[in-house]
Amino acid sequence: MSQNKIHFLHQINNQFYLDIMEHLTKKDDDGLSLMINKFAENSYGMLLDLFHRGRKEGKVDLKYSDEFLLLYFQAIVEGISNPKIYERIVPYTEEWTELLIKGLAPNKSE
Repeated sequence: MSQNKIHFLHQINNQFYLDIMEHLTKKDDDGLSLMINKFAENSYGMLLDLFHRGRKEGKVDLKYSDEFLLLYFQAIVEGISNPKIYERIVPYTEEWTELLIKGLAPNKSE
């Protein structure tokens, strides 16, 4: 699924991407961007389910609380909302996604 999204992103016009990101990251009166509001609205329950399932499967360390993990993902989303980041991240979409999913450790099978 992530590879399909990455392929799609590579086909988007760069100016269109920058315009969309500017719109999504514009801060409201509450200081939050549309991106983080949608993230919280759509992803909160799904992330909690993933964390709990990951813990049961031994893929998420028990030392990381739900609160910490939610803050971690919020920090990533807010970081991407910075024009200094989103203007430069497109060429690294595949690496960004892989790092988010697998972490920094090298693949053990290689």
